[in-house]
Amino acid sequence: MASPVSDTLAPSIARGLIGLMDVESGPTREQQDVFQAFTRHLLRVEVLATDSASALAPGDLAAALREPASRRIFLQMAIMLELCRHPRNEKQLSQLEAYAAALQFSGPQLDAVRDLAHKTAKQATDDFLRVYDRSIPQLTEPQFRPYAGRPPADDVLWQQLRQLENLPRGSLGREFFEFYQRNELTLPGPDTPQPGYYVSHDMNHVIAGYEPTGPGEIALGIFKLMMNNNEANWMGSMVNFLIHEVGLFKHAKKLQFVPYGRDGEPYHGLQGRRGALTMDGAPDLVGEAFVRGDACTADFAEMNHLANAHRPLAEIRRQYHVVPLRRSMNPNEDPALWPQSE
Repeated sequence: MASPVSDTLAPSIARGLIGLMDVESGPTREQQDVFQAFTRHLLRVEVLATDSASALAPGDLAAALREPASRRIFLQMAIMLELCRHPRNEKQLSQLEAYAAALQFSGPQLDAVRDLAHKTAKQATDDFLRVYDRSIPQLTEPQFRPYAGRPPADDVLWQQLRQLENLPRGSLGREFFEFYQRNELTLPGPDTPQPGYYVSHDMNHVIAGYEPTGPGEIALGIFKLMMNNNEANWMGSMVNFLIHEVGLFKHAKKLQFVPYGRDGEPYHGLQGRRGALTMDGAPDLVGEAFVRGDACTADFAEMNHLANAHRPLAEIRRQYHVVPLRRSMNPNEDPALWPQSE
């Protein structure tokens, strides 16, 4: 698969990221691992995160990256690397702000990173979700949108969801049902906050092939970002990072998200000193997601998934050119669910 970043610009982006992480004693172990995944899968350059001599300062990077698209992808990776630094570091934030200023960027994604340093978990959560709410309709399954995301309990949509179990094996809808069964999840219902959001989100999990683990959620966000690099998908990717890497907020039964804390999802029980991307294989999973998402020919997140639930999953993956993961997250996955090589 070709990289979405040109060979001409990739070295400059890598050198700018090295400059970003060059604070205090240099990049953390997690930052180094994530950076190396970026360079291996996306940038395809050979350079170490600790090679501070090759770093590009903010002004020099701005001179090298003239196009908005290249600046945007640098900032997206830069924010990810900033969020991978545990515990939070004011000098790291200042470095990110310097690069953002040089690239003439300001936006809610940068505001969210600032809020982590300067506000309580509740304040940071509330501020981020206030902006993210504007993206929710775009990320909601089409049939749910006329109901502001929550159809009444007697609506036919709930019956349609339950009947996915009866579709043929290998169909999108049946695989959606199996995804829920396999991961011991409850199908969205009338009491689910924003159920149409979760139907769409989990249909995307099924098509892309990512399981709902911390690294899998982050990888899906990056995959969708590269499939369609719009504001809604960038905010969605930020949500995944803020839940699974930062631990800022969590899902709840009565509210969409509730404040949780910050500075690292406690996967390892180490009080925020490590995030989801320290898990085995996680950096490569997210690095690969950049290239897999870019390989898609259109944005399947925008399709009417329920209207296509009867179709074979392999056929949908072929239509959108969804290439298989190098290593499936589901050890029992049927290879027939992926298009066969011609």
